[in-house]
Amino acid sequence: MKKVVITGAAGFIGSNLALFLKNDFNLVLLDNLSRTGSRTNRELLLKAGLDVEVVDVSNSLELFSFLENVGHFDSIIHLAAQTSLLESFLNPKLDFDTNALGTLNILEFLRTQKPMCHGVFLASNKVYGSLNQFEYTETDKRYSPAAGFVSFDESLPILPIGGYSISKSISDAYVSEYGKRYEMPIISLRQSAVYGPNQNSRSDQGWVSYFVERLKKNEKVFLRGKGKQVRDVLYIDDFSLLVKKLLISDLQNGEAFNVGGGADFSISILELFDIFTELTGKTLDFEVGAMADEDQKYFVSNNSKISKIVDWKPNIPPIIGVQRLLQN
Repeated sequence: MKKVVITGAAGFIGSNLALFLKNDFNLVLLDNLSRTGSRTNRELLLKAGLDVEVVDVSNSLELFSFLENVGHFDSIIHLAAQTSLLESFLNPKLDFDTNALGTLNILEFLRTQKPMCHGVFLASNKVYGSLNQFEYTETDKRYSPAAGFVSFDESLPILPIGGYSISKSISDAYVSEYGKRYEMPIISLRQSAVYGPNQNSRSDQGWVSYFVERLKKNEKVFLRGKGKQVRDVLYIDDFSLLVKKLLISDLQNGEAFNVGGGADFSISILELFDIFTELTGKTLDFEVGAMADEDQKYFVSNNSKISKIVDWKPNIPPIIGVQRLLQN
């Protein structure tokens, strides 16, 4: 059975992914447990027979010592991250240390100790910046690119704006540099809006889960913008299946891939609220506000590149994913 290290294993993606993979791989899990909800997620993993070691990826001495003690491992999935754009404004150094320096530390360990270890790293669609270089049309429920295309591929220029966007673009660039220069089988995933249970979301991160929780509590929400922003949402089980397939595939040195629900699973915030009404008969009370300079009006992933190296496509549409969250 292949041994796989997962950093950030007590986070939303990490905990769900570990539970998804536990029967097929020997997992080594680590997390610094600093994020809200991580200790609760750790308890869920412990109940499933999975322990999480407390390790900070931004501390190279601590990280190297831990990984050396792990001994042989076949793959690493680097999920440890500071994931909030707003938090990156409040604490830029923490954002950099976690996202940029943490990634560099992982890469340096692999380069010097395990250069043939497979690595899957997470960047973000935010590396592309605000995408305000495009013009958009506006309907009652959503924005759409005026040029008529429906999704973005990896040829889109990297134009980060805002701390989180910058730190994730640095991480993404380092993966490309190390993979290509040192011929290491590592890739970067520029994922769109992944959502699911145990997300401990907030208004600027994990928005599908955030609005579901507000609906359950009958709480009013305050939007950044008109609610017409569009994302291609990706349910966590679909994302976990992709990672599982990547772990048994040949990885292209230093390549980056857009990953999301794709055009078929794209929704706006207002369209999400319509799903709420359809499923529950309830209407979420909301108030519109101003969009920030770094906000994207529209992002939908073109998954063609990732689908060429693995046989994968998203299968869980938004209405089913939201229904699962409402029942959770």
